[in-house]
Amino acid sequence: MSPVCRRMRPGEEVELTALMGAAFGNPRFGPTIARLSRMPNAAIHVLEADGVLRAGAAVVDYGRVAYLGVVGTDPAVQGRGFGRRIVEAALAPVPADRVVLLDASPFGAPLYERLGFVDVDASVVLEATGPVEAPPVSGLAPMAEADLPDVAAYDAAVFGADRTTGLRELFREYPDGVVCRRDGRVAGYGLRHPDRVGPVLAEDQETAAAIVAALSVLAPAGPMTITVPSSHVAMLHHLGRSGVPELRRLRHMRRGGDRHPSDRGRIAAMASFHLG
Repeated sequence: MSPVCRRMRPGEEVELTALMGAAFGNPRFGPTIARLSRMPNAAIHVLEADGVLRAGAAVVDYGRVAYLGVVGTDPAVQGRGFGRRIVEAALAPVPADRVVLLDASPFGAPLYERLGFVDVDASVVLEATGPVEAPPVSGLAPMAEADLPDVAAYDAAVFGADRTTGLRELFREYPDGVVCRRDGRVAGYGLRHPDRVGPVLAEDQETAAAIVAALSVLAPAGPMTITVPSSHVAMLHHLGRSGVPELRRLRHMRRGGDRHPSDRGRIAAMASFHLG
């Protein structure tokens, strides 16, 4: 059977999780694929060949901005053009006026260049093995579900698009977050997962560092990644001084528009490579 690109069908999550595990050497894609499957503004495309899923890619459409992520190809069929085909299929439904963002590995970046993406900065992945200390700041408190509308509004102003659906999904899965309020308004917030801190957005570095410190204490024992835009130099310096090593860098790329929609200098930690 000739390869065909289509939307993922219900019940194919396990097969796609195994495919992504083989592509990335990481078996923990299950929660990501389940999360995207629940989000009405997300679409997962797969490439099927000979009755087997061989590639996948997902797009989350935030309205003004779309994010391309979870792009992977079965290592057994690499070099057959399946990567380009699945990316083109995933991007085909995205309206022409959308700014599309992604984070590319050195291996994948040449494909995205050929598809019209340009570099913005880098997304720096660091790994902490314990709490990251920072001085406390005023106004910091545990996040409650009632905080989500204000947090989402703050996030939209910094990210450049409304990520309410994704933030609600993250908080529903792991309702451990913190929010900083000053004079009745949100001045920063952060969420965490068992193995990751992010997103963290804040008005200043002192607040961002205090939020990361609070979240790193909430996280269970073990390594946790923190992905920082290279534009946020202050956070990178803080984590470096704290002994948090850098693991790798991905090329943060954009297609469409005349500028990046986000204020990357206020994004102290990204949510993920599929939510931004």
